[in-house]
Amino acid sequence: MTKITIFGAGITGMAIASQLAKDYEVTIVARDLPDDTPSQQWSSPWACAGWVALGGSPAEQQMQLDSLAYCLRLAKTHPESSVRAVELTDIYDVGATEAKELWYYNCVPGFQELDTSQLTGDQKPTLAVKYTSFVLSPKPFLAWLRCRLESSGVTFERIPTAKSLGELSRFGHDILINASGLASTTLADVEDKKMISDRTYTILVKSDYNKAFVRRGATEYTYIFGRHDGTTVVGGISEPPENEVMAKDSVRTNLLYRANLNLPKDFPSAEVNEYNIVEDLQGIRPLRLPGVRVEQEVIDGQMVVHAYGTTAGGYIYSFGLAREVAKLVDKFVFDLSI
Repeated sequence: MTKITIFGAGITGMAIASQLAKDYEVTIVARDLPDDTPSQQWSSPWACAGWVALGGSPAEQQMQLDSLAYCLRLAKTHPESSVRAVELTDIYDVGATEAKELWYYNCVPGFQELDTSQLTGDQKPTLAVKYTSFVLSPKPFLAWLRCRLESSGVTFERIPTAKSLGELSRFGHDILINASGLASTTLADVEDKKMISDRTYTILVKSDYNKAFVRRGATEYTYIFGRHDGTTVVGGISEPPENEVMAKDSVRTNLLYRANLNLPKDFPSAEVNEYNIVEDLQGIRPLRLPGVRVEQEVIDGQMVVHAYGTTAGGYIYSFGLAREVAKLVDKFVFDLSI
């Protein structure tokens, strides 16, 4: 039986495990595991965890669409996962001026162009569309996915921080999948110089808002995603991780002002004391430029498939990226010349 080790237990690593052939023996190894108390050391538990179209190459766009389709099916078949289908309003203050300019024009379900004169905000948008998207709650979703994987035979093992992929050869696998995210900058046999990161701030508030909203501004990127559990995540602020951490009150004031400005019916006040704030969220997101890394490599005799660098798109790419990784794993398995 072909043995696979996946390095990384975030959404990328676990989504990959779910898409591999069922006759593979799969072990996920990581320092941080689902059900751990969330820390700043990994990003999956802190994500907004909704789908909005990002940019990228045609291959990356297809991964995003595949993930959207897969998660919308999960919303129908496994509501206990926390995945929910929602209507998303996507507003452009800069960039696109016609719907046909968008790469996802008529590629996503329920796509419709909106009348920008009906929208609120501090400037007139150049374009607004809506379509069917999904949202989920990261902590219960990660725990649910781990449970499903374990029931199918996938095992999890906690390990210390690895200094190289070579260290992981002790697991005796045939193929190693590197889904380690930002760690790929420090692994001695990877040291990916194309990786950068940012620190993000969002807040989770009590709210019955049951849709999703994104505004792509010239200087701010606002997103508001209503979850199924009576909470809404409001974001976002992004800054270099070396900056001094922003004061909690400043973040709350900024984000709730934007929520009220854009969705006054759902967030009728800009005053922080008018809201029940459940949690202040911070996360470190790994980004690879110019694009996500999904490729094969042989490192010191180890057959490796790299899968990282999605930045804000961990859940947006998730199962679509996993599908491409599964193809590369199969290619390794069936290529007798390697």
